[in-house]
Amino acid sequence: MSRTPSEPAPARPLALPPSVPVAAFGVRTGLILPNDDIAAIVADAVGDWIEDGDIVCVTEAVVARSQNRYMSCRELADDIRAKLDLKPGARLAVVSPIASRNRFALVLRAAAMATRGGTVVVQFSLPYDEVGNQVIDPEFARTRLRLKKVYKSLLEARGNTPHLNILIREVVAALVLQQHGFQILAMRKIMGRGIADVTVRDPGGAVAPLEVTFSEVEKAVRQAAALKADMPEATRAYAATVDLARRTVTLYDAATGGAEPAVVGFYPYGDVEEDMRDPEAIAEAEVGEGAFRHPITGVDYRRLYRETILAGGAQAEVFFAENPLKVYDRGYLDGVILGEVHGREASRELFLSFGARVPVVTLDEIGPPPWGVIGSNVSNYDECRLKLLPEDADATAEAIRRAIRERSRKDVEVLIFGDGAYKDPDTGIYELADPYPAIGQSEGLRTVRLRTGLKLKMHVDTLYQQGLSREEIASRLSGARSAGADEVGTTPRNLSSLVATLADLVAGSADAGTPIVVVRGYLPSEGR
Repeated sequence: MSRTPSEPAPARPLALPPSVPVAAFGVRTGLILPNDDIAAIVADAVGDWIEDGDIVCVTEAVVARSQNRYMSCRELADDIRAKLDLKPGARLAVVSPIASRNRFALVLRAAAMATRGGTVVVQFSLPYDEVGNQVIDPEFARTRLRLKKVYKSLLEARGNTPHLNILIREVVAALVLQQHGFQILAMRKIMGRGIADVTVRDPGGAVAPLEVTFSEVEKAVRQAAALKADMPEATRAYAATVDLARRTVTLYDAATGGAEPAVVGFYPYGDVEEDMRDPEAIAEAEVGEGAFRHPITGVDYRRLYRETILAGGAQAEVFFAENPLKVYDRGYLDGVILGEVHGREASRELFLSFGARVPVVTLDEIGPPPWGVIGSNVSNYDECRLKLLPEDADATAEAIRRAIRERSRKDVEVLIFGDGAYKDPDTGIYELADPYPAIGQSEGLRTVRLRTGLKLKMHVDTLYQQGLSREEIASRLSGARSAGADEVGTTPRNLSSLVATLADLVAGSADAGTPIVVVRGYLPSEGR
């Protein structure tokens, strides 16, 4: 293996003042390329200033690159085809994938290639994927599923109660208009809100009352116009006729209340009427031409994944459902890929417990061991090439630890980190798209499972309120620590996951140019 020089190490130890017992800092290296000696590079980078008890964290990205852990889409497609025994023109389902161009798009393209001109059915969770990426507007999904449940119930009860058609026509109008870009704000009879049959926000952003009828257009127009006058927020008014036999909705401009209202929309719904009856799923046809862009990335993942499948030479079907087994309602399948990272085993058990009708695989079962394509990233999008997680990461961590010992005569622990396990409170995204924050670790870390301690902020408050002095509080806390008192403490957490998450935050997902992070003072002395 080749060895690439790192930037010069400091000439003297990096000493921290006593008031800084715990610290984490990034370390720059030179470029790390395939077949480089990662253990030697890390040992040189931390140099002579490393200290006993430090935890040296290395991002999995450079470890995998040094191991030349790459896979082409063609290689992955061949592996999928073999493991699922797919024939040309196969129909393959991908259930609950993460919504990510970097993390999943090329895996999906390989799946499409594996069908050899077949079809890939993508079932998104709703309204978010496993790690919190929005794949469909939450309000759209919540309203639509509620209306579909009402619609199904009304249809089932209509046989004995014909006048329910009055309610059915309003629900149909709401569902059809929602499909065409209208937002449903209220429904007087169905939701118990609003003064109109339906209150909508049209695609142009105008709030409007909508009155629904079977055939009395002029009456509905007059009623809508009158309601508009009683709604200060309304700037438009609409009327709609619903033909349940021909399955059409006709929309009229009712703002003026005139005798000859203009038709502003004609919407046949026969092609989606069956989907409208399913209260557990939202078909792509029900979404219409609307775009559901991720609020942070601006990506419409429904369209991205459809285009990705087409680029892989297959036909695409996309729908949204929370129940993974809904995929069986989409017709015959030749195989199923479960796209979850953290919930994959539970989903597999669900499919098996209901009697999986076709081969079912998880992401760690396609691609090479030990991880398959879980945690993979795009290496080259145009050439359809993936970077995989490191091979035998624990052994690599041990090799780095030994190299540091030989180079610096220091006893440290080594951790190979991936995504940190934290949830962004602003975006709601759970950043952990890798199987674990700690992909690999040296032996010493594997024996230190949980980090615990006294909840100091609570104990200081309690002791102070009991009248103890500053010195007495300090003495009491010191005694409790040394005695291991059975006091209320912090929530026990996996130490390796905490350190890996800290390293990911410091490294900025390796964007800071510091693929190594040293954590000092975090490892409990009894854990060494």
